[in-house]
Parts: sequence; C-alpha cells; structure tokens
Amino acid sequence: MKKRNIALTILIISLITIAPLISAGFFSETWGKITGKASSQSFTVNVTVTNSPPRIYAITGLSAITLNEGPSPTYATINFSVNDSDGAANLNNASAKINLTRGGEALRYDSLCDVKDYQGNYSNYTCNITLWWFDGAGPWTVHANITDLNGNLAVNGSQSITVNTLTGFVMSPSTLNFTNLVAGSYNNTPINHLTLNNTGNVDITTGNVQVNATDLVGETTPNRFLYAGNFSVSTYTGNSIECNITASATQMVNKTFTGVVLSALDAGNYTINDGTGQEKLYTCLREVGSELTQQQYSTYKWGPWIVQVV
Repeated sequence: MKKRNIALTILIISLITIAPLISAGFFSETWGKITGKASSQSFTVNVTVTNSPPRIYAITGLSAITLNEGPSPTYATINFSVNDSDGAANLNNASAKINLTRGGEALRYDSLCDVKDYQGNYSNYTCNITLWWFDGAGPWTVHANITDLNGNLAVNGSQSITVNTLTGFVMSPSTLNFTNLVAGSYNNTPINHLTLNNTGNVDITTGNVQVNATDLVGETTPNRFLYAGNFSVSTYTGNSIECNITASATQMVNKTFTGVVLSALDAGNYTINDGTGQEKLYTCLREVGSELTQQQYSTYKWGPWIVQVV
C-alpha cells in the first residue's frame, strides 16, 4: 500500500515539472487533432477598382457684384477648373453647373455651363448666373459641381461671392393733379397718387420714405399761396384718412424732408405688381385758404416736391 502511494506522488510531480516545457502552440495543435477543431481558417478577398472621381480645384471670377437697378437683370460670369485622372474626355460636360445660395434668398444658378478649354486631365468651364436687383446684399456661397461619365460627383462649395448693397427707387406719376378746388374748402385729394417701386436690394424701413414739400405759388398773382403745411401725406386712403394728421397722415413742412408715418419700401420684385417692393403715397390738401383767388398754383417758384429714401 505504501509503495503505490509513493508511485502516484512521483507521477504528479513529473507532470508538474514537464508541463511548462510544452509550448502553447503544441498544446493547441494537439488539442485540435484530438477534438477535430482547426486553429485557423482562410478566406478570399475581392477588390474592384473603378475610375477615379473628378476634382474641382479652382473657382475664379469671384469679384464683388454690383447689381443693375430694377427691372434690369445682372449677369455674373464665374469659371471653375476640374481635374480628372481618367482624362478630361471622361467628364460629363452637360452636368457642369454653379449655384449661388444665401439664407433667405432664392437660389441663383446656371445649369448649362460652357466648356472653355480642356487638355489632358484638365478642363475649364464658364458659367453665367442671372441675378436680380432685389437679391440680398452680402456673401453668397458658390457651389460648383460636375459628374464624370461613370456618375462620380465632384462638388466644391468652399468659395463665396459678395453682392453689394444697392439703394434705389422709381416713382410715378411725375405730377399730382387737383381739380375744382374751392377757396375755403377742406380735405381735397388729387385724382392720382404716387407709387414708389424699390429698384434695389435695400429694405427702406418704416418712416424712412421722406417728402420735401414746397409752398405752391399763384402763377398770375404770386402773393397768394397754397402752403406746404396745409398738405398731408399718408400710406392709406379712403374716408379722407390721408387728411387726418392725428391718425396715419403726416403734415408737410415747407422745404423740409419729412418722414411719412408708417411708410416703408421693402426690396422685392415690384414687377409682379401685387404690392411687393412697392409703397403708395396719398396726398391731401387739408385747407384751401379763403383768401385765395382763382388761378393756377404750382411749384414753379420754389421748386418741385422731392421724395427720397434713407
């Protein structure tokens, strides 16, 4: 019994002593043979290399734009250059275009740019973009893009172009006509009114449409006057509201630019004639002096009335 125990002890010690000498790889391989499991597996790799996409590397013609006054359009010419390692012949020329974008403004673009020149891997395009007098002042982001014949898209939106501010308006008619005025009468209005159209891209804010009125002098008896202070101007009409200086009407001051209360002239496409980019001014002769004689009264002596925006 004692001999058997001793032999078992020796065997255990031998195993403990020999085990560190067996490598992990040997054990893994042996274990794989015993269990039937492999220590590694193989797989195949397939890679398809297509043509290289084009690259827009330059955009030129980005000088600041001064718009033409409305209703004339303004044409901006912008160029961009493209590199395609598969050759310029691989570019889809019909896809070349430029967009101009600015927050709150309509998109301006040229979707049909012309090939200016090309050789080897390089091509250059010229694009004409139409802008309008009411397009907002400030920076516009320039987006140039093109695809190749394999459908790969190149876009460059890293540049911008500045649209300068433009302040302007036109007004009609050039004459206000009052008829059948009676001395001593009140609240007479002319048969027409003034319409102002904003021909620029600057919003004229409230009260910054100004009228410089002058006294009207009798053409036959020049010591009789229709005083400028007897006139008022309003952006409203009907029920003699243009005569009420305690409400919306503004009393004129002789030879002084006076802001018309509530007047404004936002930028916009006035040609649609729905009030966009427009302001209307209605005039009233609040009092015709009882001392006035029958004759023509006009601005011939002190000069015409002037409307300005600031």
